[in-house]
Amino acid sequence: MTSAEAATVEHTADTKSGRTRMPTSYYRNPTTALQRDRPRLVNWHNRVDLSQTLTAVILAAGLGTRMRSRIPKVLHPICGRPMIDWVLEAVNEAGAKDVTVIANPHHADLAAHLSPSPHRGESQGEGREKVREKVKVVYQRDPKGTAHALQQIPAGDLRGRQVLVVNGDSPLLTAASILKVIHAHQTARADATLASVEDPTRNDGRVIRKPDGSLDRIVERKDATQEQREKVHEFNVGVYCFDGSRLVEELGKVKDDNKAREFYLPDVFRFLKPATIVKLDDPNEAMGVKDRVRLARATRVLNRRLLERCMLGGVTIVDPDTTFIDATVTFGQDTVIEPFTVLKGHTYIGAECRIGPHVYIEDARVGDRSDCGPFARLRPGTEIAEDVHIGSFAELVRTKVGSRSRVPHVSYLGDTDLGEDANIGAGTITANFDGADKNRTEIGDGAFVGVDTMLVAPVKLGKGARTGAGSVVTKDVPDGATAVGVPARVIRRKPVDAKDAR
Repeated sequence: MTSAEAATVEHTADTKSGRTRMPTSYYRNPTTALQRDRPRLVNWHNRVDLSQTLTAVILAAGLGTRMRSRIPKVLHPICGRPMIDWVLEAVNEAGAKDVTVIANPHHADLAAHLSPSPHRGESQGEGREKVREKVKVVYQRDPKGTAHALQQIPAGDLRGRQVLVVNGDSPLLTAASILKVIHAHQTARADATLASVEDPTRNDGRVIRKPDGSLDRIVERKDATQEQREKVHEFNVGVYCFDGSRLVEELGKVKDDNKAREFYLPDVFRFLKPATIVKLDDPNEAMGVKDRVRLARATRVLNRRLLERCMLGGVTIVDPDTTFIDATVTFGQDTVIEPFTVLKGHTYIGAECRIGPHVYIEDARVGDRSDCGPFARLRPGTEIAEDVHIGSFAELVRTKVGSRSRVPHVSYLGDTDLGEDANIGAGTITANFDGADKNRTEIGDGAFVGVDTMLVAPVKLGKGARTGAGSVVTKDVPDGATAVGVPARVIRRKPVDAKDAR
């Protein structure tokens, strides 16, 4: 090997398939095992001890003009989480505990989001709370480029440390790939390391190599010649690892002699040689979300990753192309998700459930062996117990449904407490809003609500009570009573004990 060949050490990160053998505990209890075993999943290769010398810098000061949005680019949600949270998670899992985010001073929402506060855990953590690793925010008041952004960090915070730099708009980047870059950097003892991908479909900063294969320079998209656009398809990912002391020495040498008149961080590689190049297999990881087209592409990729994780955990996803879940959704084993199902927020679906097709559930819980759909909607605050049937064209919000109860079809239950073994006839509505306040409806165990019944809240239907078809219930109905008419009146009563109510 020549000295020039030795100067550029290439590593390949096999992250395209994402097929890592899960720990045995994962298959026994997928709902909690992914949360508990996540560190082990990241450490699937021999990991170099990072000690306490690793500092991570996330570049998030861009204006994001191509997003055409008042929301800071890195706060746009992807699968239920702000874009930058995906990057922070990958960096933290790669071992970086000292994290600095370079932000724009006009993006107060971003600074507020990064301030210390508890937030939800991982996608398979069943909504467990955790506290984000401490994040420092440094402002870049003048948007003069990525090299200028790094110069906003005091030099003393970088000297004597390994400095990991990641773009804040790279939500598809994985902890495993970051670890590959860090590992290569430490092994080669280089001054600088960068990640690259081969992708003929891209048009970003190109990695230009010398004839011997070593790194020559990185040419940004706006500065690439026609020949480079046609022949060079190796692109800079935007993930770097530097010797902090050397980085501080050379960062001031970067010039703004380019078409954008910006100080590009990749230009520092002209002064930090030899350099290590880590080539990643999955081009998706290099995707920077610059506009809403790429936002949609990134969402599709992350959604597929989440679905594959669920399938490996014992959940049947009938059609992954038409199923959409947030990172905070959790499942039990042997549940089946039918096509055109959307699961949002901190939704929990129990074991042996069947959901869909055409079902929307947000921030709700569904107990074991229950089914929901087709064409149903469970809105935030809804809790479905075990062995419950929610049929077609039903909508529930802030409603609790007891075990073995049935809401077969074409019904709306808002702010309702439905007991066990109760039946809701087709066309039933709980009128929960009186024009000023939302009021609750209580339906007791074993109650039978006739078709087209309207329950005007606040109202209580007792245990074992019944309503006739088309009734409008405006007053409480005692246990065991039958009410009919408009307005409904009690026509008969029978004694009800706990056994009869069931």
